[in-house]
Formats: sequence, structure tokens, C-alpha cells
Amino acid sequence: MEETHASSIMGWFRQRFGKQRNESNQSKVSTCSQECSSGHSNTTSISSSSSSSSTPSTSAKPSASEKPLPSVLFSSSRSSRRYDVYLCHTEKDFDLAQSLAAFLEDPCKGLRCFLQDRDCPLGGAVSTEILQAVRDSHCWVLLLTPHFLKDEWCLYQMHQVLCEGPMSQRIIPAFINMPRSQIPLELRYVFTVDLNANKESGYFQVYTAVLRYLKDMCEKEKPINESNS
Repeated sequence: MEETHASSIMGWFRQRFGKQRNESNQSKVSTCSQECSSGHSNTTSISSSSSSSSTPSTSAKPSASEKPLPSVLFSSSRSSRRYDVYLCHTEKDFDLAQSLAAFLEDPCKGLRCFLQDRDCPLGGAVSTEILQAVRDSHCWVLLLTPHFLKDEWCLYQMHQVLCEGPMSQRIIPAFINMPRSQIPLELRYVFTVDLNANKESGYFQVYTAVLRYLKDMCEKEKPINESNS
């Protein structure tokens, strides 16, 4: 009788506390599941965010490409001489010559200029280097100023240029700080560029004149090359 009563009491305790333990375990499992699910969701969100930030935006527009250089600058005829432009100027007008050279040598223009103070090798004979540069240039720009007209060395270079290419498109006189009427008589028959009103516009005229000469030179040499081939 006592054993039966004790057995029934023990059964009640097992049923009572066993149920609570199961409920507690189920609660822990549920909480763990929620935390794991939440963690997975956060990880997915972070991963997605990281992926989207690391992937370059397809809406970004590429930068505009630069305008290509004229094809004549890549011709074999052009490469036959070292310089495209020989700039003849006085020492007092060096800043002006440097400004024009910077315009012509800009990457979007692509010309090659010779400046005496910049390009003459140290230790070389000035007269020899100057004459060599004159012969090794396609075009000659004469920066005519009041200083130029009084400089015997510049006048000497001017006459050398006239001897190398008389009556040709290779000579480009550009005058500034003086009227057209003061241009030397030897250059009156040559097309001149006026830099007085707008220097940048005049610079562009010089650039256009050089390209025109290079283009005409290439066109004239095409039939010769075709006949030789």
C-alpha cells in the first residue's frame, strides 16, 4: 500500500517537472532558432550591401574621350624633320614665344617646336645649331615685334628662312605691338598673322597654317610614293 502511494507520488513529480523541463527546452530551441534566423538575415543583408557597394555602378558614364589628333601628324612625311615649327624671336620676346610654343605643343595640338633658349644644346655653336634647326623644321614662325626689327641676329635668321623656303607656305610671320605697315619689305608678299587684337585667335591661325602645310606636303608626296610602289 505504501509502495503504491509512493510510486504514484513519484509519477506525479516526474510528470510535473518533466513537462516544465520540456517546455524550457522548447523555449530555448525556439529562441535559438529565432537568433540564428535573425543572424542569417543580418549576414545576408550585410553581404548584399557589401556586394552592391563593391560592384561598380553601371549608371556611371565614362569620361568623354579626347579629340584625336589630325592624321597628318602620324605621316612619314612629317617625321622626316625633327621639328614642325621653328620660332624665331628676340630675347626680349621670349615670354611671348614660350606662350605660343605652349599653345602649339599642347597635347590636343601635338606640334613640335624649336626654341633657341630651350632647345639649343649647351656648348654648341649658336649659329650652327640655329641653321641646323632651321633646316630641320617644316615651318618657320617669325615673331615680329619692334624688338625683332632692331635685332640684327633675328634679321639674319629671317633671311636664312627666306633662303631656305622662298615663296612658300613654310614662312609664317606673326606680328604684335606694331602696325602691319612696319612689317619688313621682304615679308610683304607673305600671309601674316595679326596677334594685336586677340593672341589666342592668332595662335590658332598659326596652328592651322602649320597643319595646312603638312597636309599639302603629304598630298604632294602621295603620287611619288604610289609611283615608286
